[in-house]
Parts: sequence; structure tokens; C-alpha cells
Amino acid sequence: PTPKINPLWDILRASYHVLNFTNPNITEHCWLCYDIRPPFYEAIGIASKVRKVNGANPARCLWNEENRQGMTMSQVSGAGRCIG
Repeated sequence: PTPKINPLWDILRASYHVLNFTNPNITEHCWLCYDIRPPFYEAIGIASKVRKVNGANPARCLWNEENRQGMTMSQVSGAGRCIG
């Protein structure tokens, strides 16, 4: 019998390919994080120097909508699996 592949791996692979195609340099130091249970929250973290920024919606976070709060890494950190 063929072993079942977790659909989360397909989502992870597809996300990586999109990132690698649209911005190849980002995947060099990039982590893709998913929760193991639905809803599958996705987070992208960059391994670079950390700077503290006050506020729930920093200007450098491009959510494509002004004043829209997004999900932070701390909301998914430790609650899922990160693959880099």
C-alpha cells in the first residue's frame, strides 16, 4: 500500500515554490511555519537582525490593507511546526 502524504506537505511545497519563483532570495534565510491543525495558519519569518517595533501593525508589514492587523509570529510560535 502507498503511504498517505499529509496534505500539509503539499501546501508547504506550493508555498515554497511560490516564494522561490517570485522572490528567490527570500527562501535563502526563510522559515515557513504552519499549525498542525486547521485552520493552517501560515507565517514567514526571516532570519535577520531583530528590531523591536512598537504597535500592532508596523508600516513595514504589507498587509495590502491599511490599518488591518495581521498575525504575528508569536501567535503561531510553538503551536505548530516550522520547516526551514
